[in-house]
Amino acid sequence: MEMLEAAKARGIKGLTITDHGPALGGRVNSVFFERVQNPVDGIRLLKGMECNLIGSEGKIDCPLEFLKYMDLVLLGIHPNIRSGLGANEYTSMLLEALDRNPYVDVLSHLNNSSYPVSYPSITKAAAKYGMAVEINNSKIALDRTPIEDTESLVLACKRAECRVALCSDAHVVQEVGSDEGIRPVLDRMDFPASLIVNRNEDAAMAFIEERRKVKQDFLSGQIK
Repeated sequence: MEMLEAAKARGIKGLTITDHGPALGGRVNSVFFERVQNPVDGIRLLKGMECNLIGSEGKIDCPLEFLKYMDLVLLGIHPNIRSGLGANEYTSMLLEALDRNPYVDVLSHLNNSSYPVSYPSITKAAAKYGMAVEINNSKIALDRTPIEDTESLVLACKRAECRVALCSDAHVVQEVGSDEGIRPVLDRMDFPASLIVNRNEDAAMAFIEERRKVKQDFLSGQIK
């Protein structure tokens, strides 16, 4: 409720709440997914989860019983995976996960130095599957990744014509909607606005509806 109120005060039309999946101790319950419906007037609550890669066989911890309620499914490599394996290993693991879980919508914080990946390989695969890559504001704002690393990720997305989702990655109300770290990078690199899925409300909802069809097809067995 606090996050929604803060977002509304900043003129945001919709806010996606994506707690971590169960492998990282995230709160997963039917009350949130099945019963909470736009509790704050004037802003749309979108529901999702930031799922975790959980193995080398493409497994992730998305609870499929709640998938039909999810507007966005994110996937990232998090501390439940051992660090130090190298870019080739992490790239292979993530590519396998994308192939096995086509309902994933957004790949989160690829510019994490603890889990390096090949940006060209991942962005090419994301574009193939119609997914977007998160450009994470908090990584820059909190000085958790070199700016050059984010620039490399943005350049790879541009070259692959891979769509991106700009994300504040807000963990406190003051950060909701923040993009002061990533906007200058996108502007400096002349990144096409047409590839930003949340450039405005219409574009964001169009992306969500497009990806909702993928989830429906997956659940009905049309995509395996």
